[in-house]
Amino acid sequence: MYFPSDQPADEASRPRAVLTLLHGYGGCGQDWFEQTSAARYAGDNGLVLIAPDCGNSFYHNMMYGGAYRTFLIEELPVLLNSMFRLPKGRSRNFIAGLSMGGYGALYLGMSRPDIYGACASFSGAVDLNMMLRSDDITGLRETFGPVFGETLALPRTSDLHEIAKKVAVLPPEKQPRILMTNGLQDIEPYQIVAQNDALHQTMRRVRMAHYRRLQWNGVHEWNFWDRSLVYAIDYFLNNGYAAQKLGDWRSAAVSNY
Repeated sequence: MYFPSDQPADEASRPRAVLTLLHGYGGCGQDWFEQTSAARYAGDNGLVLIAPDCGNSFYHNMMYGGAYRTFLIEELPVLLNSMFRLPKGRSRNFIAGLSMGGYGALYLGMSRPDIYGACASFSGAVDLNMMLRSDDITGLRETFGPVFGETLALPRTSDLHEIAKKVAVLPPEKQPRILMTNGLQDIEPYQIVAQNDALHQTMRRVRMAHYRRLQWNGVHEWNFWDRSLVYAIDYFLNNGYAAQKLGDWRSAAVSNY
């Protein structure tokens, strides 16, 4: 966890919102703090960060493994709220993730819009049916067997295309803000561009009320996800933060020699 404790004294005990960050396949929550400036970005915006470890679960209650969906949306919030004074309500709770965590963020964010007011996927594996059509049966069984069982069948309740259709019929004020980012060169080995293209078409077709997609040159790596996090915070809070950071990144060095 991270608390924005470096804020002015009158703000330190009143964080603005909570952002849960989900890791990728083979990763862990600590990755966000070691590989990106997530804590600094959170401090700039008064955000509490929660970065849980959820194994290679795709954030599901696994067929052979932990009940990570239940852990994230039922157990962990109760535990943390018994220990800390965290911002409450969907308008002050967001979720985002990279790769496998990008899928998880949309899976949880769209299926529980009563909990999360916004969700974001960075280079997300957002079309699992596309991945399950791979010819690599051994790889599929290793990756998805523990999650979905030996049949390797994706339940409709886990298909982001199907979940999006249900969210789209909600009143706009009850739909979450949704952001998807992907690098234009993020192709092998997971076909991330194709997966995001497919879900993008569904999002457009069902006319999601608060949906945005951003693409730029990049692959499946931390520089891309660091910048994606800035855009997500900006979109969630609608505070112009991305423009501020772009100004920082573009600042020219001044030599005194």
